[in-house]
Amino acid sequence: MRSFLSSVRVVAAKEFRDCWRNLWLIVGSALFACLSLAVVFGTAAIGGDFSFRPLEAVMTSVVTLGVFLIPLIAVLISYDAFVGEQEHGTLILLLTYPLSRPALLTGKLLGQSAALGVCLLLGFSVLPLLTVLNVLPYDLTRLSLLTAVLIFSGWLLGLVFILISLTISLLAKNKARALGVLLSIWLLSVLFYDLGLLIITIAFEHQITNGFLNICLAVNPASAFRLFNQQLLENSTIPLQTAWLGVYLCLWSAVLFVLDRFILNKRTF
Repeated sequence: MRSFLSSVRVVAAKEFRDCWRNLWLIVGSALFACLSLAVVFGTAAIGGDFSFRPLEAVMTSVVTLGVFLIPLIAVLISYDAFVGEQEHGTLILLLTYPLSRPALLTGKLLGQSAALGVCLLLGFSVLPLLTVLNVLPYDLTRLSLLTAVLIFSGWLLGLVFILISLTISLLAKNKARALGVLLSIWLLSVLFYDLGLLIITIAFEHQITNGFLNICLAVNPASAFRLFNQQLLENSTIPLQTAWLGVYLCLWSAVLFVLDRFILNKRTF
């Protein structure tokens, strides 16, 4: 057990350093910070009088745009985790070391997810920081709570897409194909899925219940992330339904991790 944890720690540290050297930590943090600032100041300027909009409206916009950006950053961080090292010949070398395949998978997942978590924390913390400096007129306690939930739920969403990326990286023959497949999955999840549901709802009006529609929305991790944050914005506390959406994102991650471990154990390099 101690050897396993030591191996996981070494691999995770290597993956985190790779994200730093590849500038993903800097680029990701800057993108999330720019997203937050663009929403706050952009919505304030819409009316022509530069007045800040209510906090709930601002955070709803951040969540709506964040659901596009968070999975994309997760995909770009991890799409070449296995196929890239296979192309460079370093994966076979890694497997000759006293390093188990589960430890390799766990280490890569922890290192990449930690890098994504740092990006989210540094990027979205700009709003509470500006509130402390009296630049923004929002309640600091409420904003801090909403930002913390956004960071945590965004990390869970990113974790799901990192695991999806690891799956494709294990199955793809080269990096270009892996990236193409993952970008297609990203577009399907964050754009076309909700668009398709909207078309179906309009086409079959009065035949689809709200309960069935909510289930369809919750099936998609990106939609579950959006619902999780929107329901919190409408309530001062976390209702049971919102908590179940968070558990659902965790279940997505658990199932995908088991799948990745099975594929890695069966795969020959």
